[in-house]
Amino acid sequence: MHFRKSAFRASCLALVFLAAISGPGAARGKKKLSGTPVVRWTEGSPDSQLVKGSDGIYRYTLSYETIAATVAIDNQEIEKTRRTLEHVFRVVLTVRNHGTLPFDVEPQKMTLELADHFHVLLRSEDPDELAAQIQDDSDELVHQSERELKKYPERRAVVEARLREHEKLVAQWEEYLSAKTLRGMTLDPGQAEVSGLVFFPTRTQWKGEWKKEEHLVLRLPIANVVLEFPFTLPPPGEVPQLRQRTD
Repeated sequence: MHFRKSAFRASCLALVFLAAISGPGAARGKKKLSGTPVVRWTEGSPDSQLVKGSDGIYRYTLSYETIAATVAIDNQEIEKTRRTLEHVFRVVLTVRNHGTLPFDVEPQKMTLELADHFHVLLRSEDPDELAAQIQDDSDELVHQSERELKKYPERRAVVEARLREHEKLVAQWEEYLSAKTLRGMTLDPGQAEVSGLVFFPTRTQWKGEWKKEEHLVLRLPIANVVLEFPFTLPPPGEVPQLRQRTD
């Protein structure tokens, strides 16, 4: 008889526990990640929108309370990543504050998860550090070219042409990083919107190759929540033709 009472009491406690974790307090599309609420972009949800531009840019918008965040991704980004200086993956982030209380936008806390590669996590680049790395690599190329010319002086015309082209590319990227990258700032009624580029390095300890189709998850910690954007590149059903960047 004592055993039956103990079993009944344990069953009741289990039911109370299940009710507590699955009750009405759980919002649609919201979960916990390491103690922080996570709001996930979900197709069909009234808080999630997707605009497919004729320019090949997919714009995912996720709204939560007074926050609206849009992540713009080129449907050819995987291919273009292989061709960019430093092989960086880029997105354009736009954040709007529709309320009166300020909150911080901190792009340096963003991450990009490669779901198909043992969930490798890429952390966003600091634009100043990226610019410094580009300059360091440029300096190394100059040193290599000097050594090459000492051994093969007859290659001077080819080597100098290569250096001029590289220096031009470095100057363009330094201007690009200075003018268009997203910096951390506070959004309030006086400055309610910010937009800019965020870069993720693909030269990491992970040595794998990008697949033809990749499943990725971008996460933006903001105002005590994490906004989560899952997406696939190239988008399902698309075989995009590679275009030149226009910006």
